Amino acid sequence: MTRLEKELRNFQEKGLSEEERIEIKKNNAPDSFKRIAKELLSGYFEVSSGNNKVKVYPTTIEFYYHEEDRDIKDFIVYHRNTKSAEKDPFPFGILHNHVSGIDITFEKKDSEGHIIRASALIREYRVDGKGIDTHSTYLYNDLYSNFSIFDGFSIIWRDSEIVSVSEPNVRKNVAKYDETTEKKIPATESTTSKITLNKKHVQCPRRWQFKKE
Repeated sequence: MTRLEKELRNFQEKGLSEEERIEIKKNNAPDSFKRIAKELLSGYFEVSSGNNKVKVYPTTIEFYYHEEDRDIKDFIVYHRNTKSAEKDPFPFGILHNHVSGIDITFEKKDSEGHIIRASALIREYRVDGKGIDTHSTYLYNDLYSNFSIFDGFSIIWRDSEIVSVSEPNVRKNVAKYDETTEKKIPATESTTSKITLNKKHVQCPRRWQFKKE
């Protein structure tokens, strides 16, 4: 078992402590996110076909966490229940491809039936021999387009040397949501809060982004 898998499974089993829930309500990153971030930024995806290998290193990651039946909501999460349908949790550790990039998922349903959505988006990354790519959706190509399906290829996580990680920051271009309407809060001329990079919405203040230093 890799260090990353161990940390993610530990989170699945224990969840957030009451102290961590208080930190989230202050828009801070809980200690469990910090531990997972360190492991995610201290490893790489190994894409291989035969003896050929490509290493893809996450350099910036963001957490997304939404409770279906409790009070921590993160309505930017793509894979969550809607008014018309309930979605089963993803299997542990799958790569969830969506319009913003690729998540590593660690969702769960507890013994009481409560569903927790939890994932880490690879916001920026680096391929061996290249510089950092800030386009999160380009990761599709670097994970899936190096080798032919007719030759077969695999993607596996590898731990590497432990690195230093930045202090948490806000997630890139993630809007704050009105929890009553479940809609993004638009930025107006009178907005005094920080706004998203596209200048359309109030920025979500949760500091759930981590960078490799």
